Amino acid sequence: MTDLELLIQKNFSNQMLIDSHHYVEKPEISIIIPTYNCLEYLPQAIKSIQKQHVESIEILILDDGSTDKTWHYLSLAAKCDQRIKPVRLAGGGVAKARNYGLKKALGQYIAFLDADDYWLPRKLLKQINFHKSQPSVTLSFCNYLHFNEKNEDLGNCFGYWPRFKKHLNESNSNGYSKLDLVGTATIFAENVIGTSGVMLNKKALNEELYFDEALESAEDWDFWLKASLLGPIGFTNSVDLAYLMRPGSETSNVQLRLNYMQKIMQRYSKEVLKINPLAFLQCLSRLFTGYAEYHRISTNQRNSLLIRLSKSVKPCLYHLIAFALSPSWRLLKAALSDVKTFILIFFAGSVAKCK
Repeated sequence: MTDLELLIQKNFSNQMLIDSHHYVEKPEISIIIPTYNCLEYLPQAIKSIQKQHVESIEILILDDGSTDKTWHYLSLAAKCDQRIKPVRLAGGGVAKARNYGLKKALGQYIAFLDADDYWLPRKLLKQINFHKSQPSVTLSFCNYLHFNEKNEDLGNCFGYWPRFKKHLNESNSNGYSKLDLVGTATIFAENVIGTSGVMLNKKALNEELYFDEALESAEDWDFWLKASLLGPIGFTNSVDLAYLMRPGSETSNVQLRLNYMQKIMQRYSKEVLKINPLAFLQCLSRLFTGYAEYHRISTNQRNSLLIRLSKSVKPCLYHLIAFALSPSWRLLKAALSDVKTFILIFFAGSVAKCK
């Protein structure tokens, strides 16, 4: 064990050790990792990059004002793998951190990876080979599995979206496929893209693109839509990424996300309506589904019976509207479940009154 490895082991643990690599002067791929107090996950993300068997890379790790030992660890890690370029930022959010990385990136190809996610083997190699074979593609993304902090498999992303399955049936099982004119409409209707599965080709984009720092939520979706308007996009059904699902957001954050979703919808509705009007209805259905779920979690058992009854009606109404806009068995089941909840609350209140 080298002196540097001993130092990491002494200050952190064996699990924090990473492999050594030499500096790459002219990287082909720039990997952007924003991080904030994610020290326990960060080594796994770095190790997953090292297992890709792609050497011509730089790893831009943007510490966005962490208050744990992230910076100390990155300072040591960068001496082990000299492709790591740590940057200490004062804080400002994930969009600002990613934009800093985009401005500093030397590679023609840009890949994103969040500090609490990790890539599965050969993800990067398959993706870079696809871009080289399809130089007009601006953006590509892979399927990914969800897992929780207990490391339990919660299923893959693409299987959740009913409309996107049409494209899966038309594609190869593990190879990449290209979406030309319908790309923007497809990811507008259903936001199937996980940030850590994305690669950009700067040459195909033909202009500088950045995340909108004014958006406090869904800024990644906005960015993918901007990129898709500049050329075709690609995807693979191959699960090449593991995405950590952390405990659920508070109700206020859900509402914030829905507000920004509406704002982004307004930005791109004109272009989407030209490409595929049905995609606009599907996205609107997704918005109403979001409001249904928001009202579900905002119902408090300590509220009065009348308030609980009133709040339990809203999810049902929103789910029914969502179903009318874009029918699916999932939405119908959700609406029926809401009706059942309303009936249970009603009868529970009636029994309580009788007592």
